[in-house]
Amino acid sequence: MHYLVKLYLLTALFAFSTISQASQDEATFSIGAFNEPEGDRAGAEISVSAKGDMFGGRLSGTLYFGGNNVKTAETTSYFSADGHFYPKGNTTTTEYESNELYLGFSGFAFVHLDQLINPYLGVGFFIGKTQHCSSHEEEFESCTDDPVLAVYPEFGIEFNIQSIQITPYIRRYFDTSDSHKSGNVYGINLGIRF
Repeated sequence: MHYLVKLYLLTALFAFSTISQASQDEATFSIGAFNEPEGDRAGAEISVSAKGDMFGGRLSGTLYFGGNNVKTAETTSYFSADGHFYPKGNTTTTEYESNELYLGFSGFAFVHLDQLINPYLGVGFFIGKTQHCSSHEEEFESCTDDPVLAVYPEFGIEFNIQSIQITPYIRRYFDTSDSHKSGNVYGINLGIRF
């Protein structure tokens, strides 16, 4: 877990060094939500960002959930009260749904055009942990926690209306968790500049 802290600090240093290369604008504090329509990934984040003439950066606390949502079957063969064995033809099947919860931090650096309607393009890193859990494991409190790292490209457009900033975006996570394949993630942030 110590290497995750070091990697996060390096990511934060990278994001802030990118910001400091340009004349710094006001900080923007925002909240946002995102969803993967063709998959199972959705989440929310709280962010602080700043940008200069061409470059910017963002640091976020991120919570998202996903998973393969595959129902796994547990088949039970059993003996009856009178001692007869019931093979597969007379089994009971219990299905469990599998999910994951991700919690961590992300750093994001981007290039933008510095306009009122401001398109940007950048790359970010997510560092955190994932809790993999099936409904059966959750019932018996035997879920597993694992570290997870992710990189994501992101494209978005900032709409700046006085001190309010509305930012729809699209990103794609590539992470070290192999529970499911990544799809496009669509989101929106609502921010206030100070």
